Amino acid sequence: MSKFMSDEYISQVQSALTADPKWTETTKGFKTSVSFNVTDSGQNFLMTVENGATAFQKAEPGASAEFSFDGTYETWCKVARGELDLQSAVLKGQLRFKGSLPKIIMYRERLTRVAEIMKDVPKEF
Repeated sequence: MSKFMSDEYISQVQSALTADPKWTETTKGFKTSVSFNVTDSGQNFLMTVENGATAFQKAEPGASAEFSFDGTYETWCKVARGELDLQSAVLKGQLRFKGSLPKIIMYRERLTRVAEIMKDVPKEF
C-alpha cells in the first residue's frame, strides 16, 4: 500500500483513471489541466487530460494550470477518505480554488470522478 500523495500513489491514481471506462468516455474531446497542491508539504501534482488520455507529473508550486486546488495535507486526506468532497471543501474555504468558476461547474462531474478514484485507490496516511 502506498502513502497518500506519494509518487507511487499518484501513479496508481493515473493508472486507475486510465483503466476507468467512465473516465475515458467522459474525457473524449476534453482538454484541461488541474494542479493539486498540498500546501504544507510541498507535494504538488499536475494532471493533464487530453481526449481521454490522462497524465500526472510532479509540479512546482504555482505551476501553470487551467484549474488549481490548494489545501493542507489534512484536507486532502479528508477528500481521499470521502469525508469531504471537492465542492464542499472549496465552499468551506478548506481548499483554495483558482480558475474559471463557470467552467469548473461544467466540469464538476469529471472532477468528482477524479476524487472518487483518489478515494478508491488503496493508501495509507
